[in-house]
Amino acid sequence: MKKTLVFPVLLFILSFLAQAQELVVGIKPEIVGQGKTLVIYLESSPALKDLEGKFLGREIRFYEVGEDRYRAILGIPLAIEPGGYEILFRIKTEEGLRIEWKEAVQIEKSVFKKETLSLPSTKSEMLTSKYLEKEGKKIKRTYKEEEVKQLWEGRFILPAEGRISSPFGAHRVYNEGKASWRHRGVDIANREGTEVLAPNSGRVVLSEDMEVHGGTIIISHGQGIFSVLTHLKERLVKKGEKVERGQLIGTMGQTGLATAPHLHWGLSASEVMVDPLEWTEKKIGD
Repeated sequence: MKKTLVFPVLLFILSFLAQAQELVVGIKPEIVGQGKTLVIYLESSPALKDLEGKFLGREIRFYEVGEDRYRAILGIPLAIEPGGYEILFRIKTEEGLRIEWKEAVQIEKSVFKKETLSLPSTKSEMLTSKYLEKEGKKIKRTYKEEEVKQLWEGRFILPAEGRISSPFGAHRVYNEGKASWRHRGVDIANREGTEVLAPNSGRVVLSEDMEVHGGTIIISHGQGIFSVLTHLKERLVKKGEKVERGQLIGTMGQTGLATAPHLHWGLSASEVMVDPLEWTEKKIGD
């Protein structure tokens, strides 16, 4: 969806001058599913001094992607109710004009798999352990490490060869209902030691071993996009290193809360986990 908005304004510059602020707004896709990615574009003429937005109760972070052109890439939460929602825009022009308006977005229901899993007592204790919450907070803190530039290019690649053993969004029930949650990534199963590659270019913001997530690497792809790769046997890159799309960064394992060798790949867009396979199927943000 793309539309042009023209706001007549009257400015006092020695005398009153009639001018116009032209804005071109694009929202892709027009109808977005739960757990998918939404892209917002905005072009302005003349240039803007400030640009703010709000969606689903969260502030929108816009990044410059060209002259007088801005973009935000947002994740749609898994559990949000389908229906119509509004994006709030607030701008301030170089001349001091303030404009506020709303755009509509339709969120549709996505279909997710249900899985029943059984864990041995040595593993099931991790489901309620103090480590789970602690590690979750540590991972979320890495999303605050802002990378203003876009570091990724084109479509993402699968970070490992193998079969998708558990899809994104699956409703997992453990040990006959003793614990349950939604799977916020995809699992790729293969032999232990299978090569793990960077899904796209970026900078490593975390590389360490954890109790629940096992060997973990997090890559910032820039502008609020992060890859989270867990249960690794080996980590071959360190925090701060730059990586290229397809670069060897580790090997598949079954460390942490894992019952068989596999790689868990999660993708965060503006601090909301989305289906990473969508990013392998098309170029997001072009």
